[in-house]
Amino acid sequence: MDTDDRFRIPPEVASPVAHHLRVAVVTVLALLMVAAGGLASLWLASFFVYMTLQINPLHGGLAGWLDALLAWRDGLMPRGGNRLAGAALLGVLVGVGGPAMGLYALWERTGRRRLYGSARFATGAEIRAAGLL
Repeated sequence: MDTDDRFRIPPEVASPVAHHLRVAVVTVLALLMVAAGGLASLWLASFFVYMTLQINPLHGGLAGWLDALLAWRDGLMPRGGNRLAGAALLGVLVGVGGPAMGLYALWERTGRRRLYGSARFATGAEIRAAGLL
């Protein structure tokens, strides 16, 4: 078995430049999606921390959770560790898990046959062919 098969350019690709450009674009898009998920998680964690502290959560911004973490580390926010951990967990679950579940739901539906409206009664020939009559 040739171990270099995964590094070969597929024969249907017109040129190596097009292949490498496609790989680079897919990689950049994947990194942008990961960065967007991280920023969304950080903003949601700040939102949830401010909400548990009974402060207007829309003032949290991106650095609100990090500021609260540093305040807790310096002892300015006693009994705040559980709030920070819960907000971080909830932020990651909603910020990354929500879009991931949405993409999975969209991906899972593609290529399936329609169930609603595709049902019909079998014909006599189909019933006899199945050996039911």
